[in-house]
Amino acid sequence: MSDKLTERLYFRTRRPPWREILSHRWSAARDWSLVLRDADGGYFFLGRRGDPDGTGAYVPLPDEAPAPGLGGDYTDAFRVDATEHVDTRAVALPTVYGTESVDLWVSWWVHDPVRVVRTSTVHGWHVVRTHLASALHQLAEAQAVAGSGLGAPEIMQDLGMPRRLEETGLSYRVFDVRLRETGEELLLGHEEGEGVRYSWTTSRRGEYEFCLQALHSGPVSLAALWLLRHPDQVRQVLDWAVDHQDLLSPPRTDWQEELAGLLGTLTDQERKELSFLLRDRISALGRPVPGGAV
Repeated sequence: MSDKLTERLYFRTRRPPWREILSHRWSAARDWSLVLRDADGGYFFLGRRGDPDGTGAYVPLPDEAPAPGLGGDYTDAFRVDATEHVDTRAVALPTVYGTESVDLWVSWWVHDPVRVVRTSTVHGWHVVRTHLASALHQLAEAQAVAGSGLGAPEIMQDLGMPRRLEETGLSYRVFDVRLRETGEELLLGHEEGEGVRYSWTTSRRGEYEFCLQALHSGPVSLAALWLLRHPDQVRQVLDWAVDHQDLLSPPRTDWQEELAGLLGTLTDQERKELSFLLRDRISALGRPVPGGAV
């Protein structure tokens, strides 16, 4: 996997152009293409144009640049990288649970070597990375306008098919979205420092309801959920349960027994006064009461 923004897509050869033509024809190279330029600024091409096998999005491009001949008056010869590259872009997606960090796995390649040389596009991943960031921001804004969340299904649906950058001769597509842990990431859906919006995709609603129920169920459910996600921490969970019995099993009291105990400590005069207050209160509620004090 290439992770260098400075990796060059093409370089000018030192050998005579006619030798480069013979070298390409004899080797039947598939990992590089040959672009030549003559004294009048015209371009000539040997190699394969279009997309790698398996992408299936576009047909090969028409050969706009003619094939070179051994007797041509060429001033420059360029070898252009014809391999498929894979890089990742870290992205932070806003969800109802907080920010979810993912890696977008991106495949990119040169579909038009002549265009790459014409535009002096030396560093391909930098160009692809910049365009991908713009496409992701546009997708996030479109999802926000539609009132929908932005997650892996939406990204794959929009960016899973190859996108051609015609002005530079490059193409790319996102072929996978995976959870990540740390590192630099692109924030989508909200400004830096802004709180995460209350949004989710339809596919995440069940997870939200599950977490909500776990919170309502109290510490017991949360401890069980933690153990489910971290089965290697059984000892730590058991130690926590022993040290926090008051949270897991709060003491229960019988109010009738407590009240009877309290009445037993009152004097006769205090019990008499309390009986009159209780009789008046019951009478005010419309309930029948004994004729005398208790």
